[in-house]
Amino acid sequence: MSISHRNIAFTGFVQDGFGIALWQADGSGPEPAATGHTFITPVEPITAHYYVASRDYVDVSAHGGLRATRLNGEWPQFEAALATARHEARDLVMRLPLTTAGPDREGEDWFFRDGIETRFLQPQAPLPLSLQANALLEFAPLRLVLTEDYRSARDFSEVKIALVSDAVAVRPAPGSLDGPFAVVVEAFLADLRGRPVRIVVDAIQLTETTFSGHGRTNARFAEIPSARVEVD
Repeated sequence: MSISHRNIAFTGFVQDGFGIALWQADGSGPEPAATGHTFITPVEPITAHYYVASRDYVDVSAHGGLRATRLNGEWPQFEAALATARHEARDLVMRLPLTTAGPDREGEDWFFRDGIETRFLQPQAPLPLSLQANALLEFAPLRLVLTEDYRSARDFSEVKIALVSDAVAVRPAPGSLDGPFAVVVEAFLADLRGRPVRIVVDAIQLTETTFSGHGRTNARFAEIPSARVEVD
């Protein structure tokens, strides 16, 4: 997929309090009991994580899933509005709500073909873009497409994991047009000119950092070295 010339670049490193969490649930906590499917990969058998969310969903000390690093391409009104509000791109934070594997049926919700596993994940709420804990805008894709590329991998650490959404319309977050950053919201939408956006995560890297409690099992954090919200 070619990269849109107009996008907002993000990263999500665990050491900065960002990234995502992946886990199963035994039903004793807030999530219903669920374990992802197991299948034999070219390198080893794996059990897919059923639940995914940005790190702040399970870690109250975390800041979110992704932090913006820069605006690429032309964002004249949005960039000016951020500057007027005494903020910059790196103050923008994206969160991933609780996301599940849905029914997790082979051939419908996931499949393995030509060395690549594809999973269709279901966000349970829109993904918000925030500034100083104020949700500005939200993206509500019906699904996120996760791929795990096993081609040329000798072990799981070499598997290439990526994520992309379908193109989706952007809308103001509830209450944002009456909030302190209404001008920033309006500027973003003006620059967008009604075009949809796509969320693209170039790589997801599992870390050695694990967590537990609240019925969450086989739980691990992952970080995202490169991602973007791109104008379709």
